[in-house]
Amino acid sequence: MSVLVLGSGGQLAQHLREVLQKAQFWGRNERSLEDPAGVEAALLNASPSVIVNAAAYTAVDKAEDEPAAAWRINAEGAASAARAAAKLGVPIIHVSTDYVFDGRSDRPYREADATQPINVYGRTKLAGELAVISLCSKHWILRTSWVFSELDGNFVTTMLRLANERDRLRVVADQRGRPTYAGDLARVIAALVAGQTRQAVPWGIHHLSGGNATSWHHFAEHIIAIGYERGLIKEAPHVDAIATADYPTRARRPANSILEPSRVLAQALEVQPDWQAGVEEVLARLRLGKPQ
Repeated sequence: MSVLVLGSGGQLAQHLREVLQKAQFWGRNERSLEDPAGVEAALLNASPSVIVNAAAYTAVDKAEDEPAAAWRINAEGAASAARAAAKLGVPIIHVSTDYVFDGRSDRPYREADATQPINVYGRTKLAGELAVISLCSKHWILRTSWVFSELDGNFVTTMLRLANERDRLRVVADQRGRPTYAGDLARVIAALVAGQTRQAVPWGIHHLSGGNATSWHHFAEHIIAIGYERGLIKEAPHVDAIATADYPTRARRPANSILEPSRVLAQALEVQPDWQAGVEEVLARLRLGKPQ
């Protein structure tokens, strides 16, 4: 079996390298989704057994000013990968986001709920989902949320850095979701690739997140508390709870990003990912000086 992963430098791709050691990874230096036509032709030539689309334009605020670039990668790029998968007759695993929803629901979002993105990033990711669904029948779309890891630039590492620089932090408390450890997401993808769950997990959209729903504020408090206990923070700062209105951003964020985890996927995997365990793993890796 030959596995080809689109995306090579992001936090998910880095974890996929650990669990898909024989896979081929295409990043900007190989084939970028910024060139959809070129990606499709190259995929057909490579003829992999499975395509994993872990590449995306993920700069949510920047996308508001660069909608064409976000569309080219998230929508057109996903379409090109799906077309290639269909022509080759192989599965595609496509990673999507909670931002396809508007955040107005009073309960966690299920796979069949109506989508209504409220920012450019969400709209381009939804377009990518629709392209994959319409172009390739053999697809798994994994919607996930608030992805974090031990690599620089995500919420966990940012909170750890700021906690060592400041004695007081301000974090939004009225946006809720379920954080997802990139390592958990990678392990689920590896299980699908290996065929361990194919009979139990039907083609379609599946929500992947785990643990109790939380707010960015509580997430930050947890990171700082555990980071302090593990010796990664010298003095734990106080974390003030603020409203979204007190922290304006270029792109609107959904107030409710809580995804209802896929029951089918949970049963097939037996163990459901949990963000608190993921934070523990991140901190353990950081203490050991693993990838930064």
